[in-house]
Amino acid sequence: MVRIAVFGGTGLVGSQVCKLLVACGCSTVSITRSGDNTLGPWSLGGAAKPLLAQFEGEAWVSQVEWIKADAAVDGEALAALQDGVDGVVSCIGSGDMLKATADGWYGRNVWSDFSKEQYAANYEPNANVITAAKAAGAQRFVYVGASSDAEQGFGGPLPGLYSGKRAAYLAGRDAFGDQFTMIAPHLVVGSKDDPRVKFAQSGVAAGLRSVNDFFGEIRNFGEDFTTKTRLAQPVLATDVATAIVASVIGKVAVDESVRFAGPTTPSGGLEQDRGKGVDAEVRDLMRHVDGTDAIVALAKRAQEAGVGL
Repeated sequence: MVRIAVFGGTGLVGSQVCKLLVACGCSTVSITRSGDNTLGPWSLGGAAKPLLAQFEGEAWVSQVEWIKADAAVDGEALAALQDGVDGVVSCIGSGDMLKATADGWYGRNVWSDFSKEQYAANYEPNANVITAAKAAGAQRFVYVGASSDAEQGFGGPLPGLYSGKRAAYLAGRDAFGDQFTMIAPHLVVGSKDDPRVKFAQSGVAAGLRSVNDFFGEIRNFGEDFTTKTRLAQPVLATDVATAIVASVIGKVAVDESVRFAGPTTPSGGLEQDRGKGVDAEVRDLMRHVDGTDAIVALAKRAQEAGVGL
């Protein structure tokens, strides 16, 4: 039986990944700092509850091995994978990817303490997971990152967050080669009834997107990615999970392509970018599924291949 470990398996995306892995017949391990309790609240018309409470009574929950471990602590990720795995999924991430903040950076070459903390929170635990996954014999690794549009729109005020995510996916790519895939949404929601979904589908949002596209064509600096990302359609957690599971069990293949993340300034600070100049473009060759449309398309391919609920 294929054994898959999910770091962050009690979160919005991770819980759906675990549920689908069980449905696909995989031996499934969830690894979080809280074990079988969520790191954050979940609510639906009432008081906040543990996220897994929404699955109360569903058989798959008892079929997952729930492990408590903190990937940010040296050795804990490796200990959690001591029985070996065939594939690993990392849903580890910290921070609001669409929050513009003046605290993010002080200038082109100086980061605030906030940015340094964001970098560490997004890179260091993932680096530990990648090292542990290799040691545990994992053949495939899937990482939940951030869309290119989101990084171009918010990488300036949030350089630590996006640089941390970029450092993580580059480490994963270098460790696993063509068996590494990044699934890159900008905003994940749990339901089609989420007001953010309804707004993105509204005539108002469509009109604002047209205005933004028009000004993007006439401005010398091009599109406003901050506005574009805020107006973009969110992706459902179930679609993200379907794309992840199909990738980590090898049911679908993702072609290698270039990911563009803007100039080095927003994502600066990485060793591989030094000496390129502050306006050099960040382009990474890798296997990635970028943005809502691409994720939904991959999820459909996955369903056609028999992955889905």
